[in-house]
Amino acid sequence: MSIARRLSLLPVIMLLLTLGCAEKSLEQGKEKPHVRGIITDFEEERGQVLIENKEDHGVDSGPIWVSLSKDAELIIEEEIVTVSLDETLVGRSAEVWINGVIAQSYPPQTKAVKMVIH
Repeated sequence: MSIARRLSLLPVIMLLLTLGCAEKSLEQGKEKPHVRGIITDFEEERGQVLIENKEDHGVDSGPIWVSLSKDAELIIEEEIVTVSLDETLVGRSAEVWINGVIAQSYPPQTKAVKMVIH
């Protein structure tokens, strides 16, 4: 295959890669929360809430401590807020998206990149 012919395929390959990445980005925006459940406790020293995590169909997967990452988005009652986590959230339901890292402790601990409180 000649160099000119190979170079003519380059824009097509780049377009396919761009479309694939854009589609993945849209899917991530609609991704289900990684943690979902009722906030049962608050740890002031670490700024964490304990969520009794429920998977789909109401299956318990156990409690998990969640704190906010540095640039996390916190939404309370459909409004983006700049306050930190506190004891007033105990008893409310939460949905949490994480960066994929969960500390292997009991209960496990993670940092939220987005948290929605209802």
